[in-house]
Amino acid sequence: MDSPMKIQGQFQMTSQSQVNTDALLVFHFILQSLEATGSPPQLLYQFMQSFICPSEIIYEEIVFNMETYDKVISHGCTVNNMVKRLSSHEAQCVVIFITNHCDEDRGDLSHQVHALP
Repeated sequence: MDSPMKIQGQFQMTSQSQVNTDALLVFHFILQSLEATGSPPQLLYQFMQSFICPSEIIYEEIVFNMETYDKVISHGCTVNNMVKRLSSHEAQCVVIFITNHCDEDRGDLSHQVHALP
């Protein structure tokens, strides 16, 4: 892309709206070479902190790069360790984001850093 993607829409809340304050777990799997600052997962996490008790909301960012077999194994270990660490958290809502890139010509999604055009 030569310029940022434009999203049209309006942010609205009604006077009767209700916010679910159940525990929330936000996972963001992001390709190693990409920047997470200002990403939708981080914005969701920051926005929901206004409504959910800080101890009831967790944001986990998992950087991945699966160029080699060893990196795939390492990613698996990272995810398993995270699951063990978070298994005691009783989140009623889980949101998962995956941020990677795609081939500009074919549109194929990629899981490798060096596959960038």
